[in-house]
Order: sequence, then C-alpha cells, then structure tokens
Amino acid sequence: MTSTATALTIRLVRTEEFARAGELTARAYQHSYDRLSEQYLDSLRDVAARVRIGDVWVAVDDGEILGTVWVARPNRPLAGVAQPGETDFRQLAVAPEARGRGVGEALTRHVIELARQRGSHRVVMNSGPEMTAAHALYAKLGFTRLPEREGRIEVEPGRFIDLLAFGYDLAPEPRAATRTTAGVSGTTWLFEHIDYDDPRAAALRAEMDREVGPRYADRFDDADPEAAARSARAFAIDPATIVATVLVTDAAGEAVGHGALRDLEHDGIRDLEIKRVYVHPRARGLGASRALLAELERIALDRGAERVILQTGDRQHDAVELYGRLGYTPIPIYAPYTEYAFSRCFAKPL
Repeated sequence: MTSTATALTIRLVRTEEFARAGELTARAYQHSYDRLSEQYLDSLRDVAARVRIGDVWVAVDDGEILGTVWVARPNRPLAGVAQPGETDFRQLAVAPEARGRGVGEALTRHVIELARQRGSHRVVMNSGPEMTAAHALYAKLGFTRLPEREGRIEVEPGRFIDLLAFGYDLAPEPRAATRTTAGVSGTTWLFEHIDYDDPRAAALRAEMDREVGPRYADRFDDADPEAAARSARAFAIDPATIVATVLVTDAAGEAVGHGALRDLEHDGIRDLEIKRVYVHPRARGLGASRALLAELERIALDRGAERVILQTGDRQHDAVELYGRLGYTPIPIYAPYTEYAFSRCFAKPL
C-alpha cells in the first residue's frame, strides 16, 4: 500500500468497491473518447473480470475512489505489448472531477515502484491517440515511445484505433531473458522441510503480513477489545499444531516461498489445513505456488489425510483463482473462522 503527500492512499480494490471502481473507469473513458458502445462501457465496468487476471489498484481520498489502474501480476502480462521481464498496466483512469490533483501521476508512480520491487527491467503500456493528457504525464515521468510495438487494433466490431506504446526503463534489459507461464514452467524449484520458527520462514511470513494485512485492516478497525481478542485467537497459529513447514528455494538457494500444514479435525474427517502460503512477488507466475501446494498435498497424503482444507479471504482474488484452477472446491466457513464472513474456504480430496 502506498500513500502520497496529498493524502491519497493507493491500495488494492476491495470486493465491495467493484461497482464504484468500474463506474469511475467508464466515466473516465467517456470523458476522453467519443462513440464508446454500451458493450465496451460494460467491459470497463467489469472489475470482477479484471481481478481474475491482474490486480486492480485504486487511489482513495477520505473514502472516495478518485482513480484506478489495472496492473499485471508478476510474470503474467495483461497485453501483448509486454515482453519477458516487463510489467505492463492498462486502464489508468481518473475521475473527471479529480483531474489536476496528481491522481494519475501517483498511480503511475505506484506501478513503477511495483515493477521495481518485482525486479522488472521496464514498465510498458498501450494508450489510445486521444489520451493526450496521459501521454504528457508519461513523458514527464520519463516514459518513451516504443514505435516497434504500435499498431492498429479493433477494440470493438467496426471500431479501430491506432494504439501507441510507451516504456519506462528501470534497468538494462537482460541479455538472455527467459519466460514461463502458469502451468508451463521451465523453472526448477527445490523444497526444504524446516522448523516453523526457522528465521527464513519467519521473514517470509512477515512479508506476507505486510502485503496482505492492509487489505483487511478496515474490517478490524472498529472492533471492540473483546472482538479484537477473538480475532487474535482465531488467526493465531500454535506452532505445536504445525506438522510440516516447507520452503521453496530457487536455483541460488534463496527462499522465495513458504507454506505449512496444521493438524485439524472437522466433521469426523482427519483434515490437514494448509496455512500461510506465500510466494515472493519476483517468483510469482513461474509455477512456485503450484509446486508448493503440490508438495504440501503430498505430505498430507503421506500422513494419512483424506483431504486438505484452507481458508483465505475475499480480497485475495489471485489466491482464490489459483485454488480453483488446482482442483480446490468451496466449502462452508469452518472453525475458527466462522465469525468472519469474508472468509473463503476450500477443500481438495487426496
């Protein structure tokens, strides 16, 4: 989460904000483009579809959404303009009444910082020819045109535009950039079975808390002391209940992922619960999460579990999508999370 000096807060969109963020995007595009069809405007309003593919960030001031941008997840481009090692973004939109307040610049700088944290060497995007104010912003921030990536596209039946392309260089382009896609990985991941209190494991869990915690902070802000204590108990983990902790390491031996299994029993079935699954942003989209979950499932099967279960939240859209793709099916919210309606719980038979 990023805050600007003008009191803007930039964070991931929340589920209950999808309609507002989508309507803002449609209004912003109507302000800049003529003759947009209702079908295209409906696609701009469909934030739910966008978060299944990438991350939608919003700029908020005193609870009001002033702007939004759609950013690729690590190593998963949104459009053909992106090449290996690059981060692309789309649909940068600022409410017409909020223009001139630095919202677009703040969102663009946020994308640049995300790309830098991921180790990308360039930020890229396409833009329509009418978006002259955006082009001026990109030039101000140091973006340059990429003519070799430009061309005419049909954005809807019978409507063509000449897309421009822009890039912002963060580092020299690698001489031999490699790329894998979800489910098709040329990357070799290694596993280490460690103690739960291993310092590397603790460091990855701390990174997870810094990334995920702000997504749900508002849901606990007004909790009274008793409710806060219940939440602390519900989400606490007793290390004595952990039966396995796994680190994913890359070829250099650096820990890039973490997951654990906790021993639970529900409905007469000996379940093992998958906990604290986290992969560092620079290793996402390269199969590390799939490999980690497969290893946790293997361990659970070896320990005699009939299924694994897990809990996540409605604001971790990428996690929910991943679990669905890997054969996890939704189940009712189970203890100790039953008080938290935003929970999304899943199970997978072994």
